[in-house]
Amino acid sequence: MHIHQGITFLFLFSVFKVFAQDQDIQGVIITESKASLESASVYLIKEESQIMIKSAVTNEKGEYIIQGAPHGKYRIEASSIGYNTVQSSVFEVGGKNVKIDTLILSRKESVLEEVQVERKLPQIQMREGKTIMNVENSSLATGNNAMEILKRAPGISVDNEDEILLMGQAGVNVTIDGRETYMSGEQLADFLKSTDGDQIKSIEVSTTRSAKEEAEGGVGRVNIVLKKNKLEGFTGTFNATAGQGDKFRANTSLSVNYKVNGTTLFGSYAFQKTQNNHEIDIFRIISDGGEETQFDQSTQLASNRRPHNYRFGIEQKTSDRNILTLQFSGLTSKKKEKSQGFTHILTSQSMEKSFLDSHSDVRNPFERYTLNLNNEFKIDTASKKITADLNWSKFNDTEKINYYNQLFNSDNEQLEDAEIRRAHTNSIIEILSGKMDYQQSIGKGKLETGVKYSHVKTDNNLTYENYLTKKWQHDATHSNHFIYTEEIAAAYADYTFDFAKWGLKAGLRAEHTFSKGNSVTLAEVENREYTDLFPSVNVHYNVSDNHMLNVSYAKKISRPSYSNLNPFEYYLDKYTSVKGNPFLKPQYTDSFALTYTLMQRFNATLGYDYTHDAIVESIGQDAEEKTTWIYRENLADQHTTYININAPVQIGSFWSMNNNLTFIRLLYNGPIAGEFIKQNAFAFQGNSMHNFQLGKGFSSELNLQYMSPFLYNVYKISAKWSTDIGFTKKFKDERSSLKFSVSDIFRTDDLNLRTEFGPYNSILNQRFDSRVFRLTFSYTIGNLKQKTKSKLQDTDEQSRAM
Repeated sequence: MHIHQGITFLFLFSVFKVFAQDQDIQGVIITESKASLESASVYLIKEESQIMIKSAVTNEKGEYIIQGAPHGKYRIEASSIGYNTVQSSVFEVGGKNVKIDTLILSRKESVLEEVQVERKLPQIQMREGKTIMNVENSSLATGNNAMEILKRAPGISVDNEDEILLMGQAGVNVTIDGRETYMSGEQLADFLKSTDGDQIKSIEVSTTRSAKEEAEGGVGRVNIVLKKNKLEGFTGTFNATAGQGDKFRANTSLSVNYKVNGTTLFGSYAFQKTQNNHEIDIFRIISDGGEETQFDQSTQLASNRRPHNYRFGIEQKTSDRNILTLQFSGLTSKKKEKSQGFTHILTSQSMEKSFLDSHSDVRNPFERYTLNLNNEFKIDTASKKITADLNWSKFNDTEKINYYNQLFNSDNEQLEDAEIRRAHTNSIIEILSGKMDYQQSIGKGKLETGVKYSHVKTDNNLTYENYLTKKWQHDATHSNHFIYTEEIAAAYADYTFDFAKWGLKAGLRAEHTFSKGNSVTLAEVENREYTDLFPSVNVHYNVSDNHMLNVSYAKKISRPSYSNLNPFEYYLDKYTSVKGNPFLKPQYTDSFALTYTLMQRFNATLGYDYTHDAIVESIGQDAEEKTTWIYRENLADQHTTYININAPVQIGSFWSMNNNLTFIRLLYNGPIAGEFIKQNAFAFQGNSMHNFQLGKGFSSELNLQYMSPFLYNVYKISAKWSTDIGFTKKFKDERSSLKFSVSDIFRTDDLNLRTEFGPYNSILNQRFDSRVFRLTFSYTIGNLKQKTKSKLQDTDEQSRAM
């Protein structure tokens, strides 16, 4: 038995002696005429601090349930459009579920003229082991794309190749509404940059997992939650944004929703026009014996992206206990990118200087289509529920690149014929997945179990051609056709139980993986088949109302992406390329975390991740040809220890802030880039969000971020910081608003790094078009003015807010 497996067994054995979980709160909301009130908003309010802890919405019977409430004293607050707000008496959550007395909402006598949610969600929430960043209606999120919004999330950073890092580590699983994207690397980055930020409700970041959740994501998971409208009748929202950075950009979006009785029709469309400048300076020294060759390269990239996002579907309540949802979403994007580079080349012995003039022209249309069918059936009125989910997705990523390289001597004389080549890549990804989940109460606990199957096929065909003797000729040496298929069958069981002040959630997930990498060009096939068990456990203890402890453990996996497995060479320029590694293995992580919560507001987490066969970025070079390439390899061990502190602060009634601080220590231990290293790295990441209520419909947001210098395997990354500010003005009609924001005010969000590792000596500085001024107009569509109806009509024709 391996050491980490022994630790896992002992840890699970000890915690399975404890039986506990947080409690559920149930109740009913009715009108004065004793009619059930559907879609009423219900808030769980902490009695001592008057802070909203959780929220819920009533069903057609006026029933609500708030799950997983921690021990303490609370009130329930209920509200609905056209009714007066009411609160329950104080109650205590202890060792069992709580049943609240029926609350009666009385009608307002005045005419309704606005939709208003009484309790606004805080910008940052800590819930069920997740850090939730609420961005809906944020002036800093409006007009932005998903990647830029994601960068602001606590604990998140992005490296020089747009790979998402969590707590300073790669291996993050990104999902949309809990569903897998099956993308990584450049494709995921392009997808997020093409996703309209106005459609996003919140970002959920988690370093823990339950057995129900995918084991994929060695570091953790980022879930992007899209907006959903709960209002009755016809409603919609229109946004239009104009922005100015180095170049002009704009986007617009429209979302509509029609809900009547048990049927909801919904749809949205968004269009972006984004133009960016990107400057890259690279200084590189390659040694060959006693001779050194220096490369001093400066590149200007100009990109133009025009994505169209759309989504439509229907949610049908087929019975009192069954809801069927069918949804289709699509993304079509056209990206154009032009680069112009100039490289000075100096040889130390001859002191001869040459110049490389490089140009590239990229055309990259991208398509993504997804069809989802979901059915939720409540077997009884208690807790038995079965959910089925079917997904089909298809991606078509086509890229055409023209390269032009010409070498001159110091007298500006051409040294050789111009190198003209072109590449055509066609990547098709098709995904089929289905899962079924079942839950029911057993004794005082709850059992959740389910199965899932996914089939992913990627077909990547890369063709290179060289322009020789005045015609295009196929380059068989660098062309490559690679087909990768992956099948995963999974089953899981989670069980929660309660006892006094203790809480326990423990589970086990089993996954069987079969993959096949077929390099058609090289006639090489790599088959893999393996089965893994992924235990998880979460123990919660309420020391008192103001002091809570939580201990968790989970085993995770990060499988290499197909693009990293593909053994082809992709050129960035004449002397730099990216190579795949067909021998990459999955990396496994044992993740431990201890969280202390003070006054149900302040959280401090001490985490430790042990990863073996860690997948890291490495480099190689050919001293004779003066070329450098980047590829992935498995590092022997990686140990990560982190402390994350989240502290929300309220200053008066007008200023609220949330401060998130992360301290990270990474220990690398194993071979990398041909050498064995044992390397310690330390980093600090800070994120401070501020919200100001200025009165008369004015509000403001301020976001400050800082990342300390950081040693990330062979890269020494310099410190960076950024400041964003935004203002919102809501007009008297309560339908329209105007938002103005500036991102990266001081233009300091650059990425600078260097390598001083063995024979590798380079400096890379990247300057982004990150300071952008945005002006956004928003308008709410639909009849929000409603008069009080007679008692005979009661609530049937009311439109209610969430």
